[in-house]
Amino acid sequence: MPRVKITMPEEFLFTMRYPVGISDLNYAKHLNSVAMVHIVHEARLQFLSNLGFTEANIFGLGMVVTDLAVDYRSESFANDLLIIDVGVGRFNRYGCDVCFQITNSALDRVVCNAKMGVVFFDFDKHKIAPVPKAFRELLGQTEDSF
Repeated sequence: MPRVKITMPEEFLFTMRYPVGISDLNYAKHLNSVAMVHIVHEARLQFLSNLGFTEANIFGLGMVVTDLAVDYRSESFANDLLIIDVGVGRFNRYGCDVCFQITNSALDRVVCNAKMGVVFFDFDKHKIAPVPKAFRELLGQTEDSF
């Protein structure tokens, strides 16, 4: 089976630090995959918060995750400090990819690359909605970008 290939954006827009805790480990005493899902979810929420949004209100719309891919590259252990760089890419009419590069700061080694496909959602109408123009502009994207 071929490996997942994740394309990282040209630039990252936000950085979050995360200390690996004991509860993030698996039986082999390294960072487990479930913890990584929680970490990238938190990084997306912190990224949105940094922009002044929540996942329930981005210019009046919500953001819903449609897919998640993680490409693991190396291990991480308790007390490691992870640096999570967040960027966006691959905009389309209804959403984009939120991308993450997670690095072990002590080893200066990439632990994994990840991406979440997201769409914008009108919770009142229970329908997906186009990416708000103001959101695209805030992130330097134009309609010509997709």
